[in-house]
Amino acid sequence: MRREFSIVRVKNEVTKWEFPLAWDEVTASPLAGPFSQLDQLRFDVAVGCFPFARRTRDGRRAWRVSGQGSGVVEVWITSDGSVFIEGETTLNLVYSLFVHLSETQRNLVLEDRITGVVHNEKSLLGLMRRDEAALVPFDLPEAAA
Repeated sequence: MRREFSIVRVKNEVTKWEFPLAWDEVTASPLAGPFSQLDQLRFDVAVGCFPFARRTRDGRRAWRVSGQGSGVVEVWITSDGSVFIEGETTLNLVYSLFVHLSETQRNLVLEDRITGVVHNEKSLLGLMRRDEAALVPFDLPEAAA
């Protein structure tokens, strides 16, 4: 399935909000602004350390990540301080990459650019589990709380 995401930094108080949410549900801007040059460099190095990441060598600050059985995504960092993830993949690859990048920078959320829904780590994990459960041909027992 084709997926398009962006990773954005939000203000501290936004991290306490209930996720998932849509940007149009919010009155004031929750965004904390673009990533600095140093943040962009940190993301570039972090993506390069992610398993199976290879430079695209197409003039962009971009990486192609292939997950065994999970598909392929391209991750690129734009000069204006944006981070995008796009490709044919399952959510477990996107989730793993998001968690990996979250270790580099605090207060990150992931926006699904197709649906307009925004996720934090916990809500993205729930979405990934639902996505994987839909692929299983039998019922799974509910996880213990």
